[in-house]
Amino acid sequence: MRICHLSDSHLGAGEAYPRRDTTGLTFRQVDIINSFVEAVDRIVALKPDLCIHSGDLFHAVRPTNRIMTIAGEQLHRLVEQSGIPTVLICGNHDAPKLAATGAAIDVYRNMRNLHVVSSPELHLVHIAGGRIFAVPHMHNAEALKGAIRRAVQDISDGHNILVTHGVAAGLPQFSMADLGELEIPLELFEPFDYVAMGHYHNFSKVSERVWYAGSTERLSLAERDSRKGFIALELEPFQIQFQEVAARAMVDLPSIDAGALQADELLTLLDRKLADCHASDKIVRLTVTNVTDTILRSIPAAALGELRQKAFSLDLRFLRAPESRVSRPFGRTAISPLEAEFLKHLATIGLEEKERSVLYQEGLRYLHEESLD
Repeated sequence: MRICHLSDSHLGAGEAYPRRDTTGLTFRQVDIINSFVEAVDRIVALKPDLCIHSGDLFHAVRPTNRIMTIAGEQLHRLVEQSGIPTVLICGNHDAPKLAATGAAIDVYRNMRNLHVVSSPELHLVHIAGGRIFAVPHMHNAEALKGAIRRAVQDISDGHNILVTHGVAAGLPQFSMADLGELEIPLELFEPFDYVAMGHYHNFSKVSERVWYAGSTERLSLAERDSRKGFIALELEPFQIQFQEVAARAMVDLPSIDAGALQADELLTLLDRKLADCHASDKIVRLTVTNVTDTILRSIPAAALGELRQKAFSLDLRFLRAPESRVSRPFGRTAISPLEAEFLKHLATIGLEEKERSVLYQEGLRYLHEESLD
């Protein structure tokens, strides 16, 4: 049996990118769509016996109409025009928190040859020569493990394939550090002929027959060195081949120490760093350390705007010199109105104290960096 396994397409991601094309989509959203379309092109050309998408087709529970239309067109090509049986499950990004909300992927349920698995329970899909045990993202770790254990008990003759979305336990490099991500004990995977994992964005081997396909585009700078695409595999004899698709280049440049620089010298150095890495078609992150208030006041906003135009996307971060930093306690004192509103919001969403503290500190860091930009 020949199978193509893709995952984590995150269609709709990139909304915050400032530049848009004539359709209203941002150029970054178009990147992510194009990589998914190329993956579908390649799968259609390979004509596998089965295609699996192991979650996070969409980046959000409520994608826009345009994003849903694009996804529907590609699924139509895959399952109806090309006749490739396909299993599609919900991941943590596109799984609704409340059952009454419903999942966006449910609108494709009536497509011929497409098996949509959205409700948080074990689903059995019969295929020629075997069975697919599909376990979408669940909000409860014990429920997820229980569903996989029930699948193990139901294994029978023929090929038995598990499709799920989560973290392989004990392998911290696979963790996306998302709130709500669920770990799955490795021993639960052992009885299956293949386990198609979703959630971790890099193509990775968990064990001989357990694999993450990774995302179809780079979604963070942590993935800057990772190839993107999907898995093509044969079950007998077991063979794995990674099919690479085009992805936007990402660069994390070495930081610049501004301690001994004047504002004009710093701008010249920043300009040269961007030119040297050919930033015009790349997503670039560059951190400037030991920045004084004097330098910050001396840099014209227009100059920073011109720098950002020289890269496809530039994440330029200024970190203040030690004497310029102000320690911020976690609490309701010494915070701005915006920060106070953020803290008030955190108190309404049912988080544990530790989670609320982590989110608050991350929010402060983001607001601080944005104010420096």
